[in-house]
Amino acid sequence: MKVVKRGTIYEGRIIRLCRYVIETPEGLQERDIVEHRGAVAMLAFVKDNTILLEYRYRPALDKHIYELPAGILKPGESIEECAKRELLEETGYEARRIEKLISFYPTPGYTNEIIHIVIMRDLERREKPQAEMSPEEKYMEIREVDIDTALEMIRRGEIVDGKTIIGILAYEMLKR
Repeated sequence: MKVVKRGTIYEGRIIRLCRYVIETPEGLQERDIVEHRGAVAMLAFVKDNTILLEYRYRPALDKHIYELPAGILKPGESIEECAKRELLEETGYEARRIEKLISFYPTPGYTNEIIHIVIMRDLERREKPQAEMSPEEKYMEIREVDIDTALEMIRRGEIVDGKTIIGILAYEMLKR
């Protein structure tokens, strides 16, 4: 099977909704696909076992949730560049060490979005660039959470964001 035609239905600031025509053994099929530039999420360690979590409002859910700091890749931007930019914008920290942990497709049934998770260490406080912040970022809280506490928050259903759960569990399984 392969995509033989793509057409844009809607193009927004973050996503593009496209209609794909796919050649299959049964003939041509149409699928609506959300195209996305991809994102980077950061396990930012302020201490050996303590990470930064954001507690922020998400309009799609109409509630506040806990998340790893994260951001969308700009065209031509590397994973490391995005991670550094977003960590500073959202938390006011810079990292001296960055290590890739894992990449995954959160919902490949309808989007090509990929999320890269990196580990950031040796953090230093800096001034947040206020002009770069979205309204949601201006009002979010940054919390320092021990990794064991974060695991317990997942068990209790307090952390429900997919990239955050995957990042913490992948770290626990692959790096600890």
